[in-house]
Amino acid sequence: MVSDPDRSPARPPLYGLVLAGGHSVRMGQDKGLLVYHGIAQVLWLRELLCRLCAGVYVSVNARQRAVHPYSSLPVLVDVRAEGGPAIGLLSAWEAFPESAWLAVGVDLPFVDERLLAQLVEARRPGSLAAAFRQPDGVLEPVCTLWEPAARAVLAERLAAADGSLRRMLEAGPTVEVPLADPQVLRSSNTPQEYRDARTRLSAPDRNESR
Repeated sequence: MVSDPDRSPARPPLYGLVLAGGHSVRMGQDKGLLVYHGIAQVLWLRELLCRLCAGVYVSVNARQRAVHPYSSLPVLVDVRAEGGPAIGLLSAWEAFPESAWLAVGVDLPFVDERLLAQLVEARRPGSLAAAFRQPDGVLEPVCTLWEPAARAVLAERLAAADGSLRRMLEAGPTVEVPLADPQVLRSSNTPQEYRDARTRLSAPDRNESR
């Protein structure tokens, strides 16, 4: 367990955000409702974030708000119907403008508490975010700790029709966090990837390493 960043007066409060508002077109069903760890993925990620953050919210689209289990969770509804994770993040800041957000995409079944704790520990004053650098050189935008200073930058970029969180991370300043195992950020966006992820997560060596 990492130290609580919210106890430091120099740091903004840290909230968790499960990015679940996508339309899951390739998967063919809501990715937040898929089960990898015995419960719906949205509940699994929320549980992880609750261990590290002062509060946790789920970013959803308007259609999901009345669907179980979203209907029983603290949700933040996207302010626009389209725009991807950038809109989910901006919607979170509209609700809590002074907060930092530890945001995780609902399509990431392999993340764990230790991985997320690395982002919390990497927080630096003056940065826009702390993010993992993938082996292919890309900074990961949907398993990222976003500081409130990034709010105005994101709003400006969206106003200029640029919703790329990756480009925003590259422009920085961003704290780059080493990624020991790139497989932990492997996404699951199709039925085959879902089946593969479940098989991998149920493997004995995976269970023994947790």
